[in-house]
Amino acid sequence: MIVWTSGISVFLFRYIFKDFRADLRFVIIGSFSPVLIDKFLFVFKVTQNPISIGHSLFLTIGLLFVLMIFTKKNTQFRSNALLFTIGSFFYLILSFTWLNQEIFLYPLFIRSEELFQMSTPVKLILNLIGGVYLIFKIKNIKSLKYFLKEGKFT
Repeated sequence: MIVWTSGISVFLFRYIFKDFRADLRFVIIGSFSPVLIDKFLFVFKVTQNPISIGHSLFLTIGLLFVLMIFTKKNTQFRSNALLFTIGSFFYLILSFTWLNQEIFLYPLFIRSEELFQMSTPVKLILNLIGGVYLIFKIKNIKSLKYFLKEGKFT
């Protein structure tokens, strides 16, 4: 689901916010940060479940509040951190995490029996859609290098 959420997060950001100067690398990193957070916590045995705190809406909203309160206005750091948070929020929507109340509203609900699971073919199709979008936007090696350096499409 990483390719799907990353590619479509970039598409949604550009479509909704119309900010073509934003460093899209932070949207992409944010879009798979819930997975990285949960894998880290699971590997170091902080949580028993490989999908938990990182996929919680409260973590994303909490991060947004902390950034808005403790960062200085009109700075590059704040802009990039907000892009990261937007990417994380898009991940929660695009990965259908909102269908699992136990995960999405962690820690309010614990041990729900009704967990939404997506089939492998659907995951492959969604990843293909996200990958095709990124390939369409990054047409050649020169564009890829520019994107990796600047975080923008040519």
